[in-house]
Amino acid sequence: MSRIPRFAVLAAMFFVAGCALATGGSVTSGEPAPLASGEEDTPPTAEDLAHASERLAASGFDVTDELLAELADQYGVGGAIRIVAWSDGDAARMAEIRAMRDGDGTEGSRMGWGQIAAELGEDPGIGWIMGGGPEGSPGEEDPDD
Repeated sequence: MSRIPRFAVLAAMFFVAGCALATGGSVTSGEPAPLASGEEDTPPTAEDLAHASERLAASGFDVTDELLAELADQYGVGGAIRIVAWSDGDAARMAEIRAMRDGDGTEGSRMGWGQIAAELGEDPGIGWIMGGGPEGSPGEEDPDD
């Protein structure tokens, strides 16, 4: 039997480790990451909620502070903004979006924000709201200039 040079073994180990790091170290089922009590590591601050509320109002979306706080606690500020914007304030549509995101408890039933956006025919980004509406979106030229 021939002996494998040490450098070949080390090279193979680095290759395998590099592949694992490049792919995130795990294989996922395509389902969104599991939720803890909320989507974000820390609860949203009053400043975060006030800013989100202000930007939603400026974009024509009316939401109570209590509802925005409830949504942000469960789905994060970004998720709360998506739910409000995509539902256009309609309670039934909001419940439908929340059900899509939450799933029914079976494996693969929870949908990611991109999947929900595709299902609803919405733009998955929230930058147009947080950036000042369609007229204030980055890269948009001011027609008055």
